[in-house]
Amino acid sequence: MGAKNNDQEPELFAPLHVAVVESPIGKLWVESDGIVITRLSFESLHVRHAKLPKLLSDAQKQLDAYFEHRRRTFDLPVQRKGSRFQKLVWEEIDGIVQGTTATYQEIADRIGGKAIARTVGNACGSNPIPIIVPCHRVVATNGLLTGYIGGLWRKKWLLQHEGVLPKELFEAE
Repeated sequence: MGAKNNDQEPELFAPLHVAVVESPIGKLWVESDGIVITRLSFESLHVRHAKLPKLLSDAQKQLDAYFEHRRRTFDLPVQRKGSRFQKLVWEEIDGIVQGTTATYQEIADRIGGKAIARTVGNACGSNPIPIIVPCHRVVATNGLLTGYIGGLWRKKWLLQHEGVLPKELFEAE
């Protein structure tokens, strides 16, 4: 399966480390407290100039391997800080196998209760660790690509990279 769940509470005011990963979809900033991955951002995060913890070196290697088609899943401890509902959605998203998608409604149906597609979409939009917790694999019931924290063009690229969508016919390599 995808990312490992780690409910360990972060140390208050612990210094956070950030690794920058060069990728085909732009720079990625991966943040960690040294124990878990706390965030992956498409926008610049403050980088401490200190030796990176092994966890961030592992994250860099795993992301590089993913972008080079040498890795399909991530084996990294992640912090799931959010509401109980958000955590349920993120757990479901983690189970979506690379090369497939699920709809917001399918996830809502799996969770049950009063979950509706729109609230699943909101939880996807609050995912602090995109790619590693693959919210890009969630699509609308009609198959359309809808919102993504990194922009729809990145969502489309990731789904093409994973073989869900065909590559553009005249796309430059």
